[in-house]
Amino acid sequence: MAKSIKDHLQDIFDDLGAGDQRKFKSKLCDRKTEPRIRRAAVEKVEDSIDLAGLMVTTFTESGAVPVTIEILQAIGCNEQAEELITITGKSTHVSPTAPKVSLPATGPSAPSTEHFIDKNRTKLISRVHNVDCILDELLQMKIITEEDNETIQAEKTSQKKMRNLLMGPIKSAGTKGKDALYSALKEIEPCLMEDLESQ
Repeated sequence: MAKSIKDHLQDIFDDLGAGDQRKFKSKLCDRKTEPRIRRAAVEKVEDSIDLAGLMVTTFTESGAVPVTIEILQAIGCNEQAEELITITGKSTHVSPTAPKVSLPATGPSAPSTEHFIDKNRTKLISRVHNVDCILDELLQMKIITEEDNETIQAEKTSQKKMRNLLMGPIKSAGTKGKDALYSALKEIEPCLMEDLESQ
């Protein structure tokens, strides 16, 4: 069953973590454009499910996405904003300002200056299924720790595992982590990688 806008928003809010969720809610209260959300309603929000529900109830499914993207960009969460644009095909009048990773034009970064992993983040989350084997490879390469591995393995779906991997250890490891993940994907998911690289 296809995910609803509310489901996609919930996933994005899950990615934010407690600190960025607080920033998001604060910015939401400060919004001057109608329809506005009362601070009392925002303060009742306890988790990502409540926040996604509030956005859809207030702005409707079609209106909630541009508002969410606008606020994500305002608080500097450009990766999540880009992911939401990619998933929904919707944008906002605010241009994404996410910095691009400049790398030599070889390997996973060629021919664009944006790293392969960044460029295909959403597709990797939705299409990589053999996440456990990839985690084993990254653990062996010392890109992730035993603790990272256990935390990610605890997730119930491959999408959540992949999202946590990309938003956590790989993001922290920078280019080295992305290159290692690229190598592991080439070895474990060769057909998927061939398909993505041909696009």
